[in-house]
Amino acid sequence: MTDDYYNRKYAEGGFHYNPEYERAWLQKHLVERFELSPGNRVLDLGCGKGAKERGSTAEFIQASAADLATYFDEEYFDMIFCRGMSWFHRELHEVCEVTGVNVSEKVPGFFRFIKPGGLFVLQISTDFSGRCPGNDVHNNRLSELVRLFEPCGEIVHKSNWAGVEVTDDAQAAAVKGNLVIATKK
Repeated sequence: MTDDYYNRKYAEGGFHYNPEYERAWLQKHLVERFELSPGNRVLDLGCGKGAKERGSTAEFIQASAADLATYFDEEYFDMIFCRGMSWFHRELHEVCEVTGVNVSEKVPGFFRFIKPGGLFVLQISTDFSGRCPGNDVHNNRLSELVRLFEPCGEIVHKSNWAGVEVTDDAQAAAVKGNLVIATKK
């Protein structure tokens, strides 16, 4: 999926989600799994169009993920949730030609905005193969994503989207099903 893909997709109205399915998934795999409570502050980082058109009462800020300090104090959030953000679909440990971002340099900055004991949770599509076709979406290995988050805190959860634990590159590639990885500050 190149940038042209995303430009076309959003020009055609964006991604279409089943609100009931999404609500149920978030309830089970975020709220319940990570014991979120009413009053917890959660940032949905890189949400695209998010849920604004679906009646959400959340505050939406259209800005670069690199500009969090403009809007929030350090240690403000209980959780930063990042679902499918393009940065994580590319090179993780070097400057990406497409995005101009070195993700491994940016991720530690996100943790400044998480309270001690809080979480950064990434939900990302990957088949764990390590295939990185040209300017297209990369299928990063589990070990590459673990290496990205280990310096930031304790990785407390690694599973596919259905909740099946993934443990290493070979097992993750066999299980498939994409990734949810949570790192505790």
